[in-house]
Amino acid sequence: MQVWHAGMEEWTSACNIPEIRDVLQSEHVPPPYYSGGVQQYAYGNRQNEYIPPIPDDYKTSNIILIIFGFCCCSFCIPGSVLAIISYIKSNDMKTMHALGNYEMMAMKAAEMRKFHKWAIWADVVLMVLGAIAMVLWILFIFGSFVHITSQLD
Repeated sequence: MQVWHAGMEEWTSACNIPEIRDVLQSEHVPPPYYSGGVQQYAYGNRQNEYIPPIPDDYKTSNIILIIFGFCCCSFCIPGSVLAIISYIKSNDMKTMHALGNYEMMAMKAAEMRKFHKWAIWADVVLMVLGAIAMVLWILFIFGSFVHITSQLD
């Protein structure tokens, strides 16, 4: 790129002018920490510390599991209780992240994922068992109706 300013005799390449040479260099400066976390400027010994990202908290799916269990499927209330525990663990995980206790945050995240998976499996298993119980109940009622009506003749 050619540049000129007052006091120069002719146009010259921008990389030949020391005042702007550093700005125009196309060197890629790598970030000080690997991607995924952020850099924190804190007091004391924690300056330029790597902060890991907060894991997914599954709050939306926990809320859906809680509503589904309490409102839509009475068989799935145990799954809703497990989803509530997972929701609470996600808040604990965020608290540990805010306090800078990243090892404890990782443990709380693992507990939260465990309870979330248990809530999903409890809902699925209890839905299937509830459907089987419903079918058996319908068959029992239908069988009782047939038995009673056959004795009326």
